[in-house]
Amino acid sequence: MTQPKNGDTVKVHYTGKLEDGTVFDSSRERDQPLEFTLGQGMVIPGFEKAVAGMAVGDQKEVTLEVDEAYGPHNESLVVEVSKDNL
Repeated sequence: MTQPKNGDTVKVHYTGKLEDGTVFDSSRERDQPLEFTLGQGMVIPGFEKAVAGMAVGDQKEVTLEVDEAYGPHNESLVVEVSKDNL
């Protein structure tokens, strides 16, 4: 089976879960796979790395460290927005 390379467009279904198993996002629930081009930085690095090593029909579970995902929690980026500001 051929693995995708940088510049290839891929479509994947995924389910994102927290450590406690809580689902925070799922392409399957929307019944619409995520489509992106490898090597373009369109998704978080760990997700792209995991998909790059897969072939059509593969399925795997991957645990991402913070540096491969969204990074550590940063209090200065947490803001409150009221509906009046939308």
